Amino acid sequence: MSKETYSIPMGIHVLYNFQRNVVTLCTDNASLWTISATKLTAIAPIHTNYELKYAIANNKNPQSPSITTARNVAWDVLEVALIDLYNHSILNNAVILPTDKDALHIHYLGENTGRPSPASITTAIITLVSEKNSMLHVIYSDSSEPNRHYKSVNVAFCELWYKVGELAPTDIANASERYNTTRSQEGIVFSPDQRGKTIYSKGRWLNKNGKYGPRSIITSA
Repeated sequence: MSKETYSIPMGIHVLYNFQRNVVTLCTDNASLWTISATKLTAIAPIHTNYELKYAIANNKNPQSPSITTARNVAWDVLEVALIDLYNHSILNNAVILPTDKDALHIHYLGENTGRPSPASITTAIITLVSEKNSMLHVIYSDSSEPNRHYKSVNVAFCELWYKVGELAPTDIANASERYNTTRSQEGIVFSPDQRGKTIYSKGRWLNKNGKYGPRSIITSA
């Protein structure tokens, strides 16, 4: 029988989106996933404190060491609570759908590891939507079904390569920033010095065997 494990992503802004996604999914599905109300009650103020410290650090330019330290300390406390939530409520929970497991960065160890799966031959269609300051929401669909906001079959996530600046990149290699999104509508948070600038991005599907599909056309916002 396969066992599940999970990964916590790297990067300040990616980490922010990851923790928000986990807490939101667990709160919205608490009854269905039989997640203890006690655990959610305990993690709520820790989550709120981290988001507050993150927002303060993200809106200060330049950042002071004390503000950055406060954010990092808040994350350390939240990380412990998230690990407890995964180990006791999320991992090997049979009622969690595969799409939600992808969003929670859950993957398998054991008999399913290395199962062959071809790279996607379809293309991600990317739209970037602004709903609040310093954040864009990534809305994607697959070229095979452009009217549905879902990943292609066997896809783990959509990888975005992007550049923030005045001029569009002439080559994707010049778009040094990367962001991985596991579901449509996830948000990318930007630093204060990037406000008011244009983002240029390309996306591609990555399947569960680490194989990439073709890149999309350049999208700007």
